[in-house]
Amino acid sequence: MFEKLWACVLMAFVFWHSGPVNATAAVPVPLPQLPATFSGTLPCASCEGIQTNITLQADGTFFSRQFYVGQPLPNQASDLGRWVMSHYGNILVTQGQNSELRYFRVKSADEIEMLDLEARTIFSTLNYSLNRTATADVPDLKLFPLTGLYRYFADAGRFIECASGLNLPVVAMGDNAKLENAYLQLREEPGQALLATVYGHIKPAQSMEGDKLTPSLHPLRFENIASGNCPKHLRSVKLENQFWTLVQLQGKPVVLPETGRAPGLMLHVDNNRLSGSGGCNQLLGTYALDGSFVQLSLFAATRMACLSEGNVDTELIDTLTQVRSWNILGQRMELYDQLGRLLARFEVR
Repeated sequence: MFEKLWACVLMAFVFWHSGPVNATAAVPVPLPQLPATFSGTLPCASCEGIQTNITLQADGTFFSRQFYVGQPLPNQASDLGRWVMSHYGNILVTQGQNSELRYFRVKSADEIEMLDLEARTIFSTLNYSLNRTATADVPDLKLFPLTGLYRYFADAGRFIECASGLNLPVVAMGDNAKLENAYLQLREEPGQALLATVYGHIKPAQSMEGDKLTPSLHPLRFENIASGNCPKHLRSVKLENQFWTLVQLQGKPVVLPETGRAPGLMLHVDNNRLSGSGGCNQLLGTYALDGSFVQLSLFAATRMACLSEGNVDTELIDTLTQVRSWNILGQRMELYDQLGRLLARFEVR
């Protein structure tokens, strides 16, 4: 899967450096004419190279294929999930079935460049670019485990894959009968969605409505079905009216409490109010926002004595006075100083 790709790639650095993202100088680069496939051979520490194809769909889904050149079988992997663009800085964010976030810089409409796991440029003599191909690939992926919400209704099965949200018709082949029967025994009402796991082949098949080919699930092997829901898949959230949980401050991870108040911030649209906490005391203030520029002004804070683990009140207050720009990469917000250096990282939890 994609984690194998990144483990190989990140071991192959000749030299790397986590350069800052200068959000204030970002110029958006569009990705027109989707779907589009970007292809190239990425470095690999234990093989001759990783032939990689990533296809971006206009509906915000992606699929990828990797071929590990010079490795014995099985030397191929596939992935499926969602993609979003950062608010600034031309960063493409993907999240596939293994839930790891991956980052690419959109250098032009025809070229993307893989970044490191912190969404920073990889400074190396090796090639990390993928280039647009003349035609886009069609979905043809064998995936296991493939988990999604399955329902059988009106003599037809549907499967909503968890990582991508793709709503796929289920083809009557392979272990389809086992999947259907297990569902009918467990469901409590017609049309109820249950969480199913299969070894599946996603590829075009003729639709029930006519001769049109549509991406469909071929259930090669049934594994399990139970009550449950998919975790939330990747999405791009807004800066304001959203509580942001602090996860990194001045380059250090923040220990989040198991109970009680978590450190974080919320920017309220009404009157440009700022509220938050460093894990103990409540912070109040205002903010000024103009595109990627943001300035935070604190005017009040409670003064309780706090000894609990994860309390970062003082350091957070000092850091917020240095903030001049922001960026959102999916469900992650980053705050930078006037030179574009990362000061703090927050996530939607």
